[in-house]
Amino acid sequence: MVDPARLRSLPLFGDLDDYDVAKVARWVDEVQAAPGDRLIEQGSMPYELFVIEHGEVEVHRDGELLATVGEGDVVGEIALLTQHRRMASVLARTDVVALALPVDGLRSLTSEMPELADELLATMSRRRAENEARDD
Repeated sequence: MVDPARLRSLPLFGDLDDYDVAKVARWVDEVQAAPGDRLIEQGSMPYELFVIEHGEVEVHRDGELLATVGEGDVVGEIALLTQHRRMASVLARTDVVALALPVDGLRSLTSEMPELADELLATMSRRRAENEARDD
């Protein structure tokens, strides 16, 4: 469990009230990664999504760099929400502190907090559109 105050600075959780932020905090664990560490392996089954609190990560598909994302960004949500294997690998570009939300927590929280589900679905839709544009 992380301090609920940490979640307030992240866009995904920023609009939640104190009660809901406290609920989310019970499910979230901190993950630290050094440059080059892999947070997500392409082709693996999804067990969690990550919200980058500090640092930057690179998103690679089939060895090609797709994007660099950082503080406040969410990675790993597409596979988790669609229940498909991971479409890309995510590697730490710098020292990273991320908050990991496991699939069980995500299911519980999104059923209780539709606004959280809406935010994740919007993120997923935006990423899918970016991926499709890149693939064309």
